[in-house]
Amino acid sequence: MQIAEGITLIEGVGANSNCYLVECAGGINVLVDTGTADNFLRIKEHVKKLDVIVNTHCHYDHTGGNLLVKNEFGAKLLAHEEDAPYISSGDGEHTCSSMFGKVLTGVKVDIVLKDRDVILGTTGLEVVHTPGHTVGGICLYDRKRKILFSGDTLFANGGVGRTDLPGGDYEALLASLRKISLLDVDVILPGHGECVLSGGSEYIQDVLNSIG
Repeated sequence: MQIAEGITLIEGVGANSNCYLVECAGGINVLVDTGTADNFLRIKEHVKKLDVIVNTHCHYDHTGGNLLVKNEFGAKLLAHEEDAPYISSGDGEHTCSSMFGKVLTGVKVDIVLKDRDVILGTTGLEVVHTPGHTVGGICLYDRKRKILFSGDTLFANGGVGRTDLPGGDYEALLASLRKISLLDVDVILPGHGECVLSGGSEYIQDVLNSIG
């Protein structure tokens, strides 16, 4: 499903997160999250060329497809430095794969990310470190188009990421919401559920007002 020019939503089904194929400058294709291993065939229906996979955080419903997708397309895997060790090792507790009744095969993270990095330096996708749901959770911000890929930090129904799982921290999540409220956002593309297609900044502020 085409959400905006150059952005395709592969909608999450079952335990899978939403995944987003983003066509960036210079012909670089970025996939935001992979869902579980069960999502692989759906990704193949939409993706013909892939350069980069970015995990918004380490949880299995966003990372379980990493190995299959990485091997299929030869893409580099990127994640924040705080969550990268759990993805690389397949840590069953922090990735919550054990909670899903699955075993996550560890996949080496090729490039570890920090706050304010730009993916590959050229894509225009800025890393915004948003801990709270996990210690290494991130959003990706397309400043030019005012689009925020919010992972599990924020959802379209007013919900926010759980903080009762390993690495969760409610106060850190509130701080992350305040951080993204300072961005100029029109569209919010979350890790699950529907998208916010206009008025993103006002929406973030409304969520903050309701919980903070």
